[in-house]
Amino acid sequence: MDAVILNLLGDIPLVTRLWTIGCLVLSGLTSLRIVDPGKVVYSYVLVFKKGQYGRLLYSIFDYGAFNWISMINIFVSANHLSTLENSFNLRRKFCWIIFLLLVILVKMTSIEQPAASLGVLLHENLVYYELKKNGNQMNVRFFGVIDVSPSIFPIYMNAVMYFVYKRSWLEIAMNFMPGHVIYYMDDIIGKIYGIDLCKSPYDWFRNTETP
Repeated sequence: MDAVILNLLGDIPLVTRLWTIGCLVLSGLTSLRIVDPGKVVYSYVLVFKKGQYGRLLYSIFDYGAFNWISMINIFVSANHLSTLENSFNLRRKFCWIIFLLLVILVKMTSIEQPAASLGVLLHENLVYYELKKNGNQMNVRFFGVIDVSPSIFPIYMNAVMYFVYKRSWLEIAMNFMPGHVIYYMDDIIGKIYGIDLCKSPYDWFRNTETP
C-alpha cells in the first residue's frame, strides 16, 4: 500500500504533490488526535480577530479524518489539480492564481462562514476555472450518444446545495465565484486587451517568461 501511494505521488507535479502530502498528513494527525480536530475548523473571526492563524493553514489542507472517503476525495482532487498544474507553462503563475483565489475566498468568508474548508473550496474553484478554460474540449458522452458539458455538474451540485441543503447564495457562490473572477481576468481580459492580469509579481517586475 505504501509503495502504491509513493508511486501515485511520484506522478503528481510539485505544487499538487505538496498539497496532497499536506492533506494526508493532516488527516492522519487529526485522526490520531495529535492535532485537535476542532483546531482545524476555519473561522474568519477566530483567525483574523482572535489571532488563531494556524486555522487558516490547517483549513487549506483539511479534507476530513483519515478514512477511505477522505483518501478518495484527496486523490480525485489531486488528479484534477495535476491536470491543471501541468497546463501552465509557468509554475509560479499556478501558485499565484491559487493565492488570488485564497484571498478572494477569505474576503468572502468575512461576510459568511463557509460550508466547507478552504482547501475544498480552493479545489472547487480551480476545477471551475479549468472547466471554463477547457470545458468545450472535455464533453462527457452519455449512452454513447449525448454530449454533456462538464460544467453541468457544478450547476447540479450548487442547485442541490440551495434547494436540498438550504445553503445561502453566498455559501454557494464560494464554490465558483472566485474561479470565475480569475477566469475572467486571465482569459477574457487577456484575449480582448492582450494583458495578462494573472501574471505573478515576479513576472510583472522582471518582465520575463522563463520558468
